[in-house]
Amino acid sequence: MGLPTLEFSDSYLDSPDFRERLQCHEIELERTNKFIKELIKDGSLLIGALRNLSMAVQKFSQSLQDFQFECIGDAETDDEISIAQSLKEFARLLITVEEERRRLIQNANDVLIAPLEKFRKEQIGAAKDGKKKFDKESEKYYSILDKHLNLSAKKKESHLQEADTQIDREHQNFYEASLEYVFKIQEVQERKKFEFVEPLLSFLQGLFTFYHEGYELAQEFAPYKQQLQFNLQNVRLYLFSPHLLMMIIVQLSHSQARPWSRSKLI
Repeated sequence: MGLPTLEFSDSYLDSPDFRERLQCHEIELERTNKFIKELIKDGSLLIGALRNLSMAVQKFSQSLQDFQFECIGDAETDDEISIAQSLKEFARLLITVEEERRRLIQNANDVLIAPLEKFRKEQIGAAKDGKKKFDKESEKYYSILDKHLNLSAKKKESHLQEADTQIDREHQNFYEASLEYVFKIQEVQERKKFEFVEPLLSFLQGLFTFYHEGYELAQEFAPYKQQLQFNLQNVRLYLFSPHLLMMIIVQLSHSQARPWSRSKLI
């Protein structure tokens, strides 16, 4: 069930039904305000988590970059060269991914947090200010109206006319405040449809752009990954090959005291 309509003409009558419908809109605005505050809080935590993740990945990448992969012997096979260089290649790939993530993080506040906070403060805040003015003018008008109703008919005509003039003036002020308040409520409800949703859409677009960049990097990485898997398989097969095992047994049978070395097996 949607919110009840607010007609400008109802502002003049200020009926109990109008006040009830007005209260429904006020409750909805307060609910929206609280939700946006929580969303901003959660969004800030998300951005902070992304920033911490990025820093952790960068540190991990640097560790891979700094490690020197050493193999036995002076002459390295093509497989060994490929495997030794793989850590630096992994680091390069992760650093490239993190460059895209950093762009996402840098834009997140301007794209998501700032627009939501602006909408909450400027639009919902203006509606709250309108309510304060409306309540103030309402209290003044009905206070004077109540006082006027209690005037004695024995009062001088000039005094009664002055009271009527004051009531008309306060009623006009109240009516204007009511119109402004109703207009602002309707404006906020309309603005919410795009000023609230657009920042979320922009943030998700940035997130999907980051994922897409990661997908493209994965596609570019695929040939290298296949080649590296081939190199790893070669090394694995060599270690467990029957030829290697036989050579180890032969060496051990000739000299139990002398440890075998891989350089002598090649």
